[in-house]
Amino acid sequence: MRPQWFESTMDAANRLLHVFMALALLIASALLIWQFVADVIQTLRSGQVAHGFVQALGNLFILWVLSSLISAEVRYMHSGRVSVLVFIEAALITLLRQLIIIPVESAGHLETSAWTYGLITAAVIAVGLTDYLVRRASAFNSDDKSPDPAPSERDASGTGRR
Repeated sequence: MRPQWFESTMDAANRLLHVFMALALLIASALLIWQFVADVIQTLRSGQVAHGFVQALGNLFILWVLSSLISAEVRYMHSGRVSVLVFIEAALITLLRQLIIIPVESAGHLETSAWTYGLITAAVIAVGLTDYLVRRASAFNSDDKSPDPAPSERDASGTGRR
């Protein structure tokens, strides 16, 4: 049996850590917005609009991930639950960002990055499929609102149907 004071101390420490993570995500978001504005100004001054646009778009993808993580952190602080979909979405956004950035970084010579590009494309498909399956399972579970029958009500097959 664990002492009550230990559990309450650990709960308080956990809440404090989550407040710290939320603040760190907020500060990172503010710095990223600042970087985005600086990149836009630099792009307008340099005249390299295409390159600057893709770089700014890359920053917006990162900001999207941070926004998702902040939302997940807020939900966790309210309910104590975290959805796996947040992390799947963050992975998908990060991979899509890479698909956009690679052609720009390779200066249009994709033959040097073809293998990497192909692997990231395969990863996008795998993560997208995972997202689909998790969302489908969540929808299926939320549609099944009837409680499981008691063990005495189950039939011989164990399915719960009589």
